[in-house]
Amino acid sequence: MANQTYKCLNCGGELNWDPASQKLKCPYCGSSFDPSVFEQKEEEADQSIREKSYEKGASAEEAGERQATDDTGVKPEDLRIYKCSVCGAEIITDKTTVATSCAFCGNPVILEENLDTQFHPDAVIPFRIDRDQIKGLYMQYLKGRPFTPGNFFTDAHIQKIKGIYTPFWLYDMTMEGELHGTGERTSTWSDDRYIYTKHDVFAIDRAGDLQIDKLPVDASSKMPDAAVDSIEPFHYQDLVPFKMAYMPGFFAERYDEDASFCSTRALKRAEKTTENMLRSTVQGYSSLTVSAGSHVRGGNSGLQSHYVLMPVYLLYTRYRDKDYLFSMNGQTGKAVGNVPISGKKVALFWLIRFPIIFAIVMLINFFLFV
Repeated sequence: MANQTYKCLNCGGELNWDPASQKLKCPYCGSSFDPSVFEQKEEEADQSIREKSYEKGASAEEAGERQATDDTGVKPEDLRIYKCSVCGAEIITDKTTVATSCAFCGNPVILEENLDTQFHPDAVIPFRIDRDQIKGLYMQYLKGRPFTPGNFFTDAHIQKIKGIYTPFWLYDMTMEGELHGTGERTSTWSDDRYIYTKHDVFAIDRAGDLQIDKLPVDASSKMPDAAVDSIEPFHYQDLVPFKMAYMPGFFAERYDEDASFCSTRALKRAEKTTENMLRSTVQGYSSLTVSAGSHVRGGNSGLQSHYVLMPVYLLYTRYRDKDYLFSMNGQTGKAVGNVPISGKKVALFWLIRFPIIFAIVMLINFFLFV
């Protein structure tokens, strides 16, 4: 088979990863199992991946599904078709999808073929925010945005939030930096006759090395970098060796941007961090002017990378021909995003408050001029 499932040892139901208990849980009988229970199953699946002894999913082009890409821009050869082991329905995914679910019966499926040795993660941070918490956190996010259209508050809309294990590269590197410039300090005092101003100019020189460990860069071209960066940080104490048992019930993607490609962005982030650290050591001046001799550098020679999966919740919404994105850290619950403004709600807000404001102004005028 080209897909992997986890079945309840008590009733045979399909298990899902439960963030609340950090165990695999059966939605039918309520039984919970530690991932270690399935270690033998994991080892057999890993061996299958290493030996590539599984049945490959047919590409959509091979299966005559070329029409499926008409509105997506996805190439037919990049699609894969699998059969659901529960209901037999065909599951159509792209070649970067690692975990998904059947659109007909909801059966969670892990696609082993898309997780061969090249794309096998070193570690994963399992989801800790569950579906029950999502609604409360999302509604809390919307509370500060009272003019959001009403359909963004509905249960049907909230159910569209997807939990996705997102591929990241974590980089370890050593940065070197130098900062040269001038710092100015101005002081003023006075006596009975004069006001005095003293203007001092100081030469500023700073240099140092900075060891950066586990600097994250998302490795999927599908993920909007700004949205993913904004929900950092992830807490690395929850990083555990990768097991497929963490996948059921969530979507997962493999990387399509390799470590070499993403290293450019990693170095830019590291350079900015190093520059900010150097600047933070310059204190007590009214202004700082940095000279052209300053620089920050880090080399690819000492760059090390680790491939991991991070938990991210995403909600894409298209409203009145504009795209809106809500993203949440699936470990900490930190959320960012943008939502539209309802013109009707704004108009109603002022319609209710304008008579009150007008009455208050008239009363003030009455008492002021009587």
